[in-house]
Amino acid sequence: MTSASRLKELDKRSLVTSALRAWNRGDLDAFAAHVSDDVAWLEVSGRPEGDSREAYGRERLRRSLASLFEAWESYRLDIEEVRDAGDRVLAIVREVARGRASGVEVESRWGYVISVEEGQIVRIEAYRDPDLAAQRASGGAATQL
Repeated sequence: MTSASRLKELDKRSLVTSALRAWNRGDLDAFAAHVSDDVAWLEVSGRPEGDSREAYGRERLRRSLASLFEAWESYRLDIEEVRDAGDRVLAIVREVARGRASGVEVESRWGYVISVEEGQIVRIEAYRDPDLAAQRASGGAATQL
């Protein structure tokens, strides 16, 4: 059985947890195996620029993560909670990073609302405010692309 086949057999929460663990290992190929070819990534809140940002596609997401890992000496998402939220999954994480050039450490909490279809992550909404993510995951005003 291929690793892609094994991933499709995981329940939604286990799939999301497995993807976050791959992220934390810096294993971009393993992370990419968890997402669909046309995955949508939406940064809903928390960008310094203030606007939402959208990215589509497995390879584009993979390149974005590669750039992120290059910018930081260390970068991880400590998993605080992963729970079912109806047809989606809510992941609350603590982002912990150290700047490559500056050595400055940063720490913040994020909430991710993640949609899974046919054993693959198809949409990720990132929220700087985990409470807002929880509200959206439980049916609060949906964000449309």
